[in-house]
Amino acid sequence: MSRVLVLGGGGMAGHMISLVLGDRGHEVLSIQRTEALNCDRVDVEKNEDLRNYIISKKPDVVVNCVGVLIKESEDNPERSIRINSLLPRMLSRLGRENHFRLIHLSSDCVFSGRNGPYSEEDFRDADDVYGRTKALGEIINDRDLTIRTSIVGPDIKKEGSGLFSWFMRQRGTIKGYACAMWGGVTTLELAKAIDILIAEGTTGLVHLTNGKAISKYDLLKLFQILWERDDVVIEFDESYISYRGLRSSRMDFQYIVPSYRAMLEDMKAFMVEHEELYCLYEKNTINN
Repeated sequence: MSRVLVLGGGGMAGHMISLVLGDRGHEVLSIQRTEALNCDRVDVEKNEDLRNYIISKKPDVVVNCVGVLIKESEDNPERSIRINSLLPRMLSRLGRENHFRLIHLSSDCVFSGRNGPYSEEDFRDADDVYGRTKALGEIINDRDLTIRTSIVGPDIKKEGSGLFSWFMRQRGTIKGYACAMWGGVTTLELAKAIDILIAEGTTGLVHLTNGKAISKYDLLKLFQILWERDDVVIEFDESYISYRGLRSSRMDFQYIVPSYRAMLEDMKAFMVEHEELYCLYEKNTINN
């Protein structure tokens, strides 16, 4: 088993990765800029503090879950460049010097959504700040690993901004985009895949996907069905068109990503098992 350091261990992806890898026998350390469960407080924007912390902990693997999201990238492009583009490159260089491997999380948003589905070899044609900074931060070499995907999952922070947290806060009528195609995974499935990727020593770039795109409308309908949210009406809306479905062309990584329904059923069971972590969601919507 490996000594794994998770950057952003209090976030939507990071807390799940920390939990799952710990359950599977890895020694897990986590950091977060603000106070967070089971995390040391380290600000990744303070390069010297981060560097000294990593060197002192001597990890085998560093998983970078830190990122500036779409809205903040538009509002603060300088910070987006520092965190989305420059930070992973600093981590890769530090890993080369200190003998750890970087696993970096990238996004389907490196693509515009005009020409999907996309494989690992396709041109990264996003033209917004977020997409371009994420593309610049991808580390593709024979030592580190970049995982391109998109994620949904529960959060342990009240201000969580992911699609699932957003949906669980809704009442009444919401829009479901029937022409916005998505090809990602749950954070739980991502964590399971990372466990395998660590064991296999996979490097370069992988697309983590089941290869079967689902519309945001159908994804929201699955949330509604599985969490029995009869107080929400999902309006079928074709006004927004985007195809960010992914496909994997790598033959040396054969991880089988389940169907969307199976991933979400697994996620719900995990939330019930760890109910104390997810108290921000109404109890009856988790246990239904």
